[in-house]
Amino acid sequence: MVESRDELIFLLTEAAALEHSLMCQYLFAAFSLKQSADEGVTHEQMNYIADWERFLLMVARQEMEHLGLVCNLLTAVGAAPYLAHPNFPYRTTLFSHAMSLEAFSEATIKKFICFERPETIEPEDAFCNEPLAVHLTVLKDVSPVPVPYKTVGELYDAIVDGFAELTKRGVKLIIGPGSAQVTGTQLNTDFVRRGGQGGGYDIFMVPVTDIESAHRVLDRIIEQGESARNHGESSHFETFLRILKQFQKLQQDDPDFQPARPVVPNPVLYPDGTPHQTAITSQNGRGVLDLLNGAYEVLLLLLIRFFAHSDETTVEIAQLQAAAFFPFMTMVIRPITEVLMSLPAFDGGGPERAGPNFEFYRNVNYLPHRRAAWQVLYERMVELTETCQALSKQPEMPPRLGYIAESLKLITMRFQSLLHL
Repeated sequence: MVESRDELIFLLTEAAALEHSLMCQYLFAAFSLKQSADEGVTHEQMNYIADWERFLLMVARQEMEHLGLVCNLLTAVGAAPYLAHPNFPYRTTLFSHAMSLEAFSEATIKKFICFERPETIEPEDAFCNEPLAVHLTVLKDVSPVPVPYKTVGELYDAIVDGFAELTKRGVKLIIGPGSAQVTGTQLNTDFVRRGGQGGGYDIFMVPVTDIESAHRVLDRIIEQGESARNHGESSHFETFLRILKQFQKLQQDDPDFQPARPVVPNPVLYPDGTPHQTAITSQNGRGVLDLLNGAYEVLLLLLIRFFAHSDETTVEIAQLQAAAFFPFMTMVIRPITEVLMSLPAFDGGGPERAGPNFEFYRNVNYLPHRRAAWQVLYERMVELTETCQALSKQPEMPPRLGYIAESLKLITMRFQSLLHL
């Protein structure tokens, strides 16, 4: 039982890291999929692949929404937004599968089915065949103690019960300023839409202003996401089961059918001894992966600024969104990822492709002072622009990187203009 605000905050940060990690894995699988029949698939197979990609990107969008809603909950209870996660791959106390970045495959689909398992489905019926860990360490008094749960639903149930129990005890939980939350349709996520595919990817952020709205937000996450207690035909769980059957049928008809590019799992620049990492050794692959890591860090710093801004006015926040945040997702992060997945992973070429790792090399912390925060963000954008320009001139680098450098330059100039508000 959750008995303090600190315990509740700990559980919410666990939920935030979980949603963030799931989003990254769905994006990785989606962007690994082939994009045309010219890549060794038939037009009929390509129709299935396009449908699978759309669904994966839709699920990633929902995980992004859940992450944002959890950040609003954290702000409401007096904490800071939490946008960190362990570097991939890593194991959790929740799933029988590791949190791991892997290309689309039968094994990956089965892992996602396990992730999306409703409480009413037995683990073995959702490819969760290894023993599930049953506890999470949370703060209690001074020393940690285990709190049991087996599914995402149970994690959120503990959070719901925590809100209810602490409110019953008379704790005034909602103490954070509503003005510091992200609300409305503010996170347009064309970031997860590729080639004009899909639609309806706006994220609607619900404010948390009292205990009733906190419960409404939690209900939305539970019923929409992987923690749903029931599973209808349109649920993530059932849809992934259908994708698995479609994939198996296509492979039965054509044993050579491969819907994904040979993107290496868990790509890293600097292996640290963690099992199942893949070191990227090609010069161009390393350069673009390094660029993407820097861009991802800036994106998260911008996102933290939205969820925990200080004295920015409503106009300044809107201008920050228009000048930097939205364009950064659509014009920088997504196209750099696509370039990266077209590059060789290893020296000497070969079919293996590089990929993103969503890695943290330094802590992505809240920058507390508005003027200083904006200056730091501007300087990092300048650094990214110069790095991208230099990379675009490297031999055998895709020409698209030059266009990305121009987009970065434009975004940086727009952002610079905000420094004079």
